[in-house]
Amino acid sequence: MLPPALLRDTARRLPLRAVQCTSARRMSSSPHQPSRHAQFYTEFAAGMIPVAILGSAVYLGLRTWQQYLAHERFLEEAQAHVQQLEAEVTELRQQLRTAAVEPAPGKDKSSSRKSSWWPW
Repeated sequence: MLPPALLRDTARRLPLRAVQCTSARRMSSSPHQPSRHAQFYTEFAAGMIPVAILGSAVYLGLRTWQQYLAHERFLEEAQAHVQQLEAEVTELRQQLRTAAVEPAPGKDKSSSRKSSWWPW
């Protein structure tokens, strides 16, 4: 640690943050054994990084596959619905053709007169 007089002189010339960083560096470079937390993260966290990356890759792959299959199922259902609607349209067109070919029962062409909107 710097003596207070020297610390005041350096504080005038340097920002407080720079003075604190240099004192922290000196403390960390001491030959003491690292703390238990630092040792834990050095030993175990480094080994967990590949596991986390692999797990994320597997999750994203499975999620993408699920989305692909769901989209494929939606397309199949939509195609089946379109085919059903097309069948209904062809059936209704055939009904219109048969109704247009056959005359309506109870109406004769000879008794039909020109209709108007006047009731008399």
